[in-house]
Amino acid sequence: MTETLRVVESIGPPSRDLAFEESMLTDAAAGRMTLSVSSWPGPVVVLGYAQPPDDVDLGWCRGHGVPVLRRLSGGTGVIHRGDLSLALALPREHPWAGSIIGLYDRFLDNLQPALAEVGSEVRRVAEPEHATRVRSPVCFFDQLADTLLVGGKKAVGCSQTRRKDGVLVHAAVLLGLDGALYTKVFGIPAGRVVEHLAPAVQGVGWEKIAEAVVRRFSRALAADPRRIEGPEPGAEATARYRAGRWAPVPDDGIASPETELV
Repeated sequence: MTETLRVVESIGPPSRDLAFEESMLTDAAAGRMTLSVSSWPGPVVVLGYAQPPDDVDLGWCRGHGVPVLRRLSGGTGVIHRGDLSLALALPREHPWAGSIIGLYDRFLDNLQPALAEVGSEVRRVAEPEHATRVRSPVCFFDQLADTLLVGGKKAVGCSQTRRKDGVLVHAAVLLGLDGALYTKVFGIPAGRVVEHLAPAVQGVGWEKIAEAVVRRFSRALAADPRRIEGPEPGAEATARYRAGRWAPVPDDGIASPETELV
C-alpha cells in the first residue's frame, strides 16, 4: 500500500508554524509523515533550541517589531524575511531516520535536486567543518554536513530534533539577503554576512520552489502527497509561543515586509 505524505503550506504566523512542528512529531510517533513548507513575509528571527537569547539584540527587535522565536531543532539563529522554511517529520523506524548524518544525507540529497529544478546551483559541502563548542550565533556562518552552498557561500542550513518515536529535520533556505539586518539583530558586520551567505535561488516565488520540493520528496519517500489544512498546533504548544523561552519577542506586533528597519 502506498504511503501518504501530509503536506502543509503556510505564510504564518510564524509562532503557529513553529508550534505545529511539535504536532508533526506527535503524528510521526503515530506512523504519519508530514512535510511543512512556510514562507514568512515579515522579518522573523528563529533561534536554535538551546541557543541563548542574548545572542540577539532583543531590545532592538522588540522596538522594531521583529519577533524572536525558538524552534524545536538545534543549531543557531536564522533571520527569515521572505525565505523558505522546511520541516520533515518521520516515524523513528523510517529508513531515513536511523542516524543524524544519514537523515541529513537523505534530506539534502533530495532537497538539492529540487532546488536545481527551479534554477539553483546549490552544492553539498565537499569537506564539512567539524562542529565546535563555540559556534557563531548565525546558522549560515557554519559549513557543516547539514549545509548547501552557492559559490562557496552557505545558502541552506539544517537542524534536527530526535525523539523516541519520531524525528524532525528542519531547513532554512535563503532566498534573499539583508546584511544590514543581520548587523542590527546579531551585531555582526554586514560585510562578513555578505562574505559567508548567498541566496539559494533568486527571482523564483516560494510557491514554485515548494512545488518542486513536494514533488521530489513525495517521489523519494514513495508516498502520495496529500495537502492538509492548517497548520493547527495543539493548545499547549500554541500557549508556549506567546512568551518566555519560546518567544523572547512574540510575533503579535510583527513588522510589515516593507518596513525600513533602521
